[in-house]
Amino acid sequence: MSYNQPGPYGAQPPQQPGPYGGPPQQPGPYGQPAPQPGYGYPQQPGVPPQGYPQQQPQPGYGYPQQPPYGMQPQQPKKSKAGVIIAVVVAVAVIAGAGWYFTQGGGASGSVAADTKGYKLAFPATVDSYAKNEQAAGTAKGDTPLTGEQKTKAEGIGIKDPHQASQQYLSGIKGKAKQMTASGFWGQIDDPEQALDAYFGTIGAPNPETDKLGLKYEKVGSPKAFTPDGFKGAVMKCVEVKMTTTKTTKPGEPSSLVVPTCAWSDHSTLTAVNHMDQTTILTGGSQGTLEDVSKLAAKLYNTSQTKV
Repeated sequence: MSYNQPGPYGAQPPQQPGPYGGPPQQPGPYGQPAPQPGYGYPQQPGVPPQGYPQQQPQPGYGYPQQPPYGMQPQQPKKSKAGVIIAVVVAVAVIAGAGWYFTQGGGASGSVAADTKGYKLAFPATVDSYAKNEQAAGTAKGDTPLTGEQKTKAEGIGIKDPHQASQQYLSGIKGKAKQMTASGFWGQIDDPEQALDAYFGTIGAPNPETDKLGLKYEKVGSPKAFTPDGFKGAVMKCVEVKMTTTKTTKPGEPSSLVVPTCAWSDHSTLTAVNHMDQTTILTGGSQGTLEDVSKLAAKLYNTSQTKV
């Protein structure tokens, strides 16, 4: 099929909704650069230019600002990934949000009190992953959320919310692995409850997701993870299944399962997703929860600085 031919998720899709339900930007195919997001959660990563996986948009609501997670992606240039809509992992999780918040949490005894007063400042590298400086829609995290985005972020337990997001790539063009981090920082009185509220938005009714022809659902329930070196916060992980409601062409996958982990402490709530460009077109594995939890732990230990 031609590079510009729409994939199973439909022709160039509209912006993905932000975690808080803000209007999503049109995501680019998995391999093309995405436009900057606009909602209140961390933006959904857009696809990087020329074959790189979509970069994560700025978060918008519960997630790092994204419109939150759907930036309009640029059309891919001669990339097989162009046949599929870029579904940002970090954003993908939040993109299915319907502002439905679960009850629960309340037990944040494992969260260190000295995690208060920090902001997100993502590092240049995490293991073999390096910042994709060309990725569109990256939220620097210095601007406070306002209006509806602020209201929705506060609804999951984040006071004075700011958003930040970053996309990382490992490998060569066309075969790169992509990690996206989308998060909020501010004041979080009950980190575990805020984390549960975030995961509760995934799969909830969302008109914006319906417009995109995409359905999001958790595969099982989020489970607690404590990777080596991860202390002072709480982390939970779950696989998120993204399914297109549109007709797919022969050989094109109708769904994709994305491993997603999120952490929360008294200052930050950040989701980390992982995608593998070499298996996106076949609907193959995008990684394991264990591997993503380890990457998230390393990112947690290097992405915070005093306000």
